[in-house]
Amino acid sequence: MKSLTFITGNAEKAEQLGKYLSFEVGHTKLDIPEIQSLNLEEVATEKAKAAYAILGTPVLVEDTALTFKALNKLPGTLVRWFFESIGNEGLSRLLDSYDNRDATAETCFALCDETGVHLFRNFINGTVADEPKGERGYGWNPVFIPEGCSETYAEMSSEEQSKHSMRRLAVEQLQKYLEANYK
Repeated sequence: MKSLTFITGNAEKAEQLGKYLSFEVGHTKLDIPEIQSLNLEEVATEKAKAAYAILGTPVLVEDTALTFKALNKLPGTLVRWFFESIGNEGLSRLLDSYDNRDATAETCFALCDETGVHLFRNFINGTVADEPKGERGYGWNPVFIPEGCSETYAEMSSEEQSKHSMRRLAVEQLQKYLEANYK
């Protein structure tokens, strides 16, 4: 069976991936360059290629985007830097002067091996909360409310988060690929 290494410094992300995936994946933190682009697939692809070039073995990377409809494509793939600069309170406030608080949360896994880069992507529509709520999860979970829900990801139990997870949906695609190609 081929091995696969998930490149992340976030142990919670690795743990969550393990819950969704019935394929053993190790994880490691690796300092790789990240291009600045609002194209999620492009960012994930370049990260995967860089990690594969360093390790020389199959790697999996993930990149996410949180796009506010009122701000066109922002913060998008730059959400990590927005979050680090202004926090969840600032993310919520960005939309205070707009009537539209609609948002899309997206994730893209990129698996790079000797055959190239393979992408597994999904998204969930929702809204941005007026203020951060909840303590569960990480990053911008306290400000994103999935469509059809009244709570942010950070207010939900892990089971409820899973029901509305764009990561779970993308990992289901990845699982099918691994079953067919990584026996």
